[in-house]
Amino acid sequence: MRGWKQAMCASAFVAVSAITGCQQKAASMEDMMQPPPRPAELDKLNVFVGTWESTGEMRMAGSDEVMQHKGTNTVSWDCDNRVLFERFEASMEGESPFKGIGVWSYDSGSGRYRIYWFDSFGSTNTGWATHDEKTDTWHFKGQGNMGGKTSVIEGTARMIDKNTMEWSHIEWDSWKLKKMMEMKGTSRRK
Repeated sequence: MRGWKQAMCASAFVAVSAITGCQQKAASMEDMMQPPPRPAELDKLNVFVGTWESTGEMRMAGSDEVMQHKGTNTVSWDCDNRVLFERFEASMEGESPFKGIGVWSYDSGSGRYRIYWFDSFGSTNTGWATHDEKTDTWHFKGQGNMGGKTSVIEGTARMIDKNTMEWSHIEWDSWKLKKMMEMKGTSRRK
């Protein structure tokens, strides 16, 4: 009987120790208001910071016409250098100018960069970017929506030198069976 009591006491002690050992020390409000360390991966986005002048061409689905465009991007850090913010203005030949806003950040959980885009055509896009170190090329994938029509978006941006970037952008239908629009061009830092 004595061994049984000792075993029960030891089991109770282990259970109580396990329960109290799992309790976390209460954090102060000051500790809870401290942001986690800034991911070093955000520094890779520094290549986009600045003012860029872009030239390029666009082709819409079902048309052989190639439209030329010119634009300016201004890209800067915000939110304590955790969010990259882009303002874009462009015009196509014979068309009214349009504007856009892009937001980039790094998602530590997925190991990818999150991208959001909104423009004066009513487009809303969300996606991801990855960086290929060997070719110094950024690869973008995402989904878009304009006027209730969803699309699949893919693109690249390759750094030619620290002040020159070549880029491409393809927008597909939601099933990725048909190209809706294709763009390519060059951006130069001012």
